[in-house]
Amino acid sequence: MKPGIANRSRLGRGRGFTLAELMMASATMVLVLGAVIALNLWGLAMTQRSQIWLLANDDARKGMSFLHMDIRAASTVYVGSGDLNGFTNARATNIQAGNALKVYASTNTNSWTLYYYSAASNTLYRTNWDGLATGNFDTVLASHITNDSFIFTEQDFLGNILSNATQYPVIAIYLSFTKLQNPQIVIQPGQPVDFYQINSKIAPRMRP
Repeated sequence: MKPGIANRSRLGRGRGFTLAELMMASATMVLVLGAVIALNLWGLAMTQRSQIWLLANDDARKGMSFLHMDIRAASTVYVGSGDLNGFTNARATNIQAGNALKVYASTNTNSWTLYYYSAASNTLYRTNWDGLATGNFDTVLASHITNDSFIFTEQDFLGNILSNATQYPVIAIYLSFTKLQNPQIVIQPGQPVDFYQINSKIAPRMRP
């Protein structure tokens, strides 16, 4: 008896995808890949922004550390106006506000530290004098400043600006920036940073 031979065409016959199914599968794959790419791009953008914010905060902390150190250890603090050529404190009966700050660490008035704002360079500088030799003159504390009000004010414990001089006021510092110093990024709408200010209040530790 002759063995029978199976019909191979039937065994190899299978049901394939229709054109509609292929199009739906392709569209689904494109959507999934698009979502993955969009999430990756968003993550990269947020990482960049976070790095910028961290660097900016680190830069501000370094600058403010000088102010905190000098004011907390001060014997006398005066707010007013001035630069390397001289300093004039706010009058005793005037509003205690200005763009310069002079700090005496002791009763020796020949030794002092001066913070002053230069409108020409939009920069806040720190300089000091020990009465014997020059100190660190023109140390840049902050740059690219654009304040709409005074940088330094003397306040009471409620946050009110004092209208007369007192020996141990709370010193309030306000800085508004147009550009970050590190990294160099312009602050404006559409940029990674569109608003950046520093507000701090410091009180001298030396009390009667």
